[in-house]
Amino acid sequence: MAISKDFTVAVIGGGLVGVLCAIALGRAGIKVDIFEAAHKYDEIGAGIGIGPNSVRVLKDMGIFDDFLAVSENRDTLPLITFVRGADPHDEILQYTDHIFEVGGYGLHRAAFLKALADLLPAGVVHSHFQKRCISIASSSNGRPRVHFADGSMHEADLIIGADGLKSAVRTQVFGERGSGLVDTGSRAYRQIIPMQRLLDAGIKEEMLRPKARIWLGAQDKYMIAYPIVNGTVLNVAAFTLDRTQEMVPANSEVPWLKPASTGELLSAFQDFGEEARAILGCMEAPNKWNLHALHPLPEALVSVAPDKKAANKDKPVSVVLVGDAAHAMLPHLGAGAGTGIEDAYVLTSLLTHPQTRLANLSEVLCAYDVVRGPRISDIMSRSIRAGDIYHGYGPSGATDEGRRRDLDAQWQPIWHHDLSVDVRQAVESLQRKDYFERE
Repeated sequence: MAISKDFTVAVIGGGLVGVLCAIALGRAGIKVDIFEAAHKYDEIGAGIGIGPNSVRVLKDMGIFDDFLAVSENRDTLPLITFVRGADPHDEILQYTDHIFEVGGYGLHRAAFLKALADLLPAGVVHSHFQKRCISIASSSNGRPRVHFADGSMHEADLIIGADGLKSAVRTQVFGERGSGLVDTGSRAYRQIIPMQRLLDAGIKEEMLRPKARIWLGAQDKYMIAYPIVNGTVLNVAAFTLDRTQEMVPANSEVPWLKPASTGELLSAFQDFGEEARAILGCMEAPNKWNLHALHPLPEALVSVAPDKKAANKDKPVSVVLVGDAAHAMLPHLGAGAGTGIEDAYVLTSLLTHPQTRLANLSEVLCAYDVVRGPRISDIMSRSIRAGDIYHGYGPSGATDEGRRRDLDAQWQPIWHHDLSVDVRQAVESLQRKDYFERE
């Protein structure tokens, strides 16, 4: 494939968002190098949910069929059933949206990443493994230079930081502005459970149908379950809340992940009903996660030349953050992965625009920052609000009616958002400022 642009890109981090960026850029003929700290493309975690907004993006990027092959295919509209955690698990709300022609999907992270990695264009995208970024500096020619733990280095015209929650790119480039990792106080027991184990335990098959079910406790706990891997396993996450640790600075000495026992889990959810506890009882040696997030967000998603954007003159320029590196958030809306997919779509749409070139790259990055910043802030705020509702601290309280009122339409601003409008607004702003010619 012929090289189409006069700039090169280095993607730090080979997770879902980094690989999505590389696919889109490579298909447009932009030279990309991906640097991944692990020895292969792999993802930590189990299932993820993808909403209609992200499904539309994957279709526009020409990746939907590959996504569908590894997803839990839902022919119905988006549907999430909220029930009481306690017996008899009375229904609180069935959340659906009749506007969409497609529904939401559940899938296994690692399977999705493997499918994406197979799509990386050969010859124009090059993968490098066991490359852990330790610093980024400006070279003598002004280009950002990435230094790796093995002593090697790499220069590119643009660095995309897609290296996750503990992003070295964010810390190196944005310093104190990007170091706001906090303990959210949320604890999540997670595991994927084989469906046959659940059926053998006497759990009703109707409880395992391809839709998300959320059990809401009185306060400080809830659980969610939905099938993935073509319905062969159930992805389960049971959340508790330690309000004494809510949004406090992260403690590096406290492990973020540790093993737990089924007994510990059942004890934490002893006030939940028979159905919910039967599912929890099938979790053998679950992992317990201390959930962390970025709070507050970095002041900007990009670092460009000082005369283009407020950036430290001593810091490298032409760097942009995407995915969890930019906006690691609470999982209560299931919007984290989808927000990263949005990042990849908007950023690569602008970078592959026919008028984007090295000379106006800083301006293009600033336009990306302007349209993405407010959207990301809104999703993060809504994710925090959703957690408050689930844990019984929503604006209308912990009653069924109060939660129903607060839950109503909470996903609509997420699922209805049209990313093509954001791209168009960014392009129009570049045209108004004469960085792009009007078409």
